[in-house]
Amino acid sequence: MHLKIAVILVISFSIIEDRGKTLTQKLTEKAKAYYKTKYGKDSSTHFLGYDITEYPGRNAEYKKIHRKKWEKYYSCLQDQEDSFGNHGSATPEAVLGFQCLSIRFDCKVCISPLELSQKDAVEWYWTPKSTNKLQPVEYTEHVLLSSDDKALTIYNLQDSHTGQYICFLGKTGMSPYFLTVIDGSLNIEQVYPTSSTSNPHPAPPKLITQHNVYIYTEWSQWSPCSRCGKVGKIFKTGYCTVISGDYFDNSEDNTNKIKTLKSDESGSGFELFTIFKLGIPCQSHILPSSIKYLDEVQNRKNEIMIGFCKKSCNDDVVFEVRDGNGRVIETANNSAGIYSIIQGIPPVDPDVKRKLIYAAKGEKIILTCPGNLNSDAPVQWQINSKVLIPEIISEESKNRIVISVMDKIIIKDVHLTDSNIYRYKFKGNK
Repeated sequence: MHLKIAVILVISFSIIEDRGKTLTQKLTEKAKAYYKTKYGKDSSTHFLGYDITEYPGRNAEYKKIHRKKWEKYYSCLQDQEDSFGNHGSATPEAVLGFQCLSIRFDCKVCISPLELSQKDAVEWYWTPKSTNKLQPVEYTEHVLLSSDDKALTIYNLQDSHTGQYICFLGKTGMSPYFLTVIDGSLNIEQVYPTSSTSNPHPAPPKLITQHNVYIYTEWSQWSPCSRCGKVGKIFKTGYCTVISGDYFDNSEDNTNKIKTLKSDESGSGFELFTIFKLGIPCQSHILPSSIKYLDEVQNRKNEIMIGFCKKSCNDDVVFEVRDGNGRVIETANNSAGIYSIIQGIPPVDPDVKRKLIYAAKGEKIILTCPGNLNSDAPVQWQINSKVLIPEIISEESKNRIVISVMDKIIIKDVHLTDSNIYRYKFKGNK
């Protein structure tokens, strides 16, 4: 009996003291290794599924992240309250989009750090211009929903995208967007920075005194550079906007003429501008006809500014396979379209979009983007391998064929010799 007890004690002792680690420690290390493999060393998710910063404990770094999350949430709530003003309602936005370009709508919902799991419940709805029925937005290769902030981005804008857009969290709707898509080749003028000796310069804001409204230019951000490693082109667009004089800051020190919201005063402008405090584009489908057809509004052009840029090309993405000792046994240059078999099936390149256009001799036609690039960067037209230079093709055709500042080919008088294959090329790489 004593011998059996001794044997059991020896066996237990050997298990507990093996290499100075307890069985519990070994199991813990194995569990950590498993979850590290599954979730990654930089994962922000605990292996039980919750955000590791939700319960920071004594970890100073997690406490800092935790505090920033709550500060961002309270700041969002404050911004919402400020935008409501004395009327207690959210401020809708009327925006203008140009065909073939893109637009982004932010979902201005404030989500508490305790409710981050509800972020996936955010849904976008829209009402087309031709109907009054609110319907879910259908996501496609050109209509994308951001997984991070639930922003809605629409690429390759077309007339059919005109309408009202609104995001919901549960039954709560945020401030809506009223989008109008127009042909950017019409009523647009190329301008130059005020520091340039070339003309014309951007038009300054103008007050229409009889209606107490300003017309000014609302500018977009610069587009991506058209190429890397070499000098390329960038552009930004500006569209004519009408805004109430009560909400427009035209002070002398405001060199960019940026609109700001003032206090909710009762102005002498139209009632619609007390709702759309950020203004309404001159070509918006919701702008009252009484203002849209004023001479000052009709004569105001949209603007485009073109600049030069140079960006470095992205380094090649090389996937490496290593053995148990860390030695590289295989490399695959993903940037060159080469993938390792252990990477799985690589993403499929977008299909080449084709359009077949018929035109009678003498007609005017406009060739626009095929629309599968999902980029606003300037592009280049080609016929076979011949690059179409706007200045040269305009001179050779005696201004019968021009390439607009919005990268559209305009053939004013179609000839039989114009029949060809026109390619729309984006030079984002070397």
